[in-house]
Amino acid sequence: MSLALIAKQQPQAINKLYKLKQEVFKEGALTAKEKELIAVSVSCILKCDTCLETHALAAVDLGATRDELREAMLVAMYLTGPSAVIWSPMVDKILSEEEPLSSQNRT
Repeated sequence: MSLALIAKQQPQAINKLYKLKQEVFKEGALTAKEKELIAVSVSCILKCDTCLETHALAAVDLGATRDELREAMLVAMYLTGPSAVIWSPMVDKILSEEEPLSSQNRT
């Protein structure tokens, strides 16, 4: 079941989920960028391609560099081994110097 279908069938639940996300990712003791970088690392551990793209682009929009994204991915690799970063072509796309990093270019 896709998130779009769930949102159509249970809009109240999805709205609450997005409100929670807004609360969690707002500036606090950690910056929003730092939180997105944590989410990049967790996305690698979970092997969630959509999550990785979403959080990497959000981090970039908040000023994250490729070096910061790479280090976040290395944290995931340290915790779970190389499988955290070799499972997805999205990792190569994010770290590639040839690919512009911007949510404006999202595929």
